[in-house]
Amino acid sequence: MITDRELTEYRSLYSTLVDLHKKFIRKKQEVFLLLEKTAAQRRNAFFVLSKANRLSRYLTSRQREITGVTYCLENKFLVKEHGTLPETCLPEFKTDCRSIKEVKQYGLLILALIDEIKKKLLQLDLLEQRCRELILSINKALAAFRHESWVIQRKLYPYGVFSFLRRFFRRVFGKTYFTFRDLEDITALGRLTSLVLKIADSPLI
Repeated sequence: MITDRELTEYRSLYSTLVDLHKKFIRKKQEVFLLLEKTAAQRRNAFFVLSKANRLSRYLTSRQREITGVTYCLENKFLVKEHGTLPETCLPEFKTDCRSIKEVKQYGLLILALIDEIKKKLLQLDLLEQRCRELILSINKALAAFRHESWVIQRKLYPYGVFSFLRRFFRRVFGKTYFTFRDLEDITALGRLTSLVLKIADSPLI
């Protein structure tokens, strides 16, 4: 026959499982929002890079090969990250067991579920940490990219629209839009683009 003490311990164990599962659900929702933020930052990185690399429209095929700059960057950042979230379900257990056998049987299942949820909470913690690290890395990389891109754009178009018109008329008269000397700066922009892409496209797990 089951004693009151054994039944109380069993109910306490089940209560621990329920509380732990609630904690898992809350944590999962927090990480879900963080994954949305991470995906948005990836898309933002793509937008910034593609905008800065629009000057490749004026490059010849050979110049594109030399500089590594392309306007048609592959949009890798539109895929949602939600598939990385772990799942778990909480089955119903009897709170009023009628025998020692039931207490032991359900008690072992509850202990196994507690262990499983703890492992998945750890996965969520690691995923959260990785998201925060990636967002920080993308932010820093984009800040550096924006600065260097601005410097390069100023060198290529020191007189604004007049620099653009001068290059436009170069093409009209059969010359390349960018000079051979310009390619050094454009190549630097291509290298920066590749570095930011590598960071922004790095896997979460």
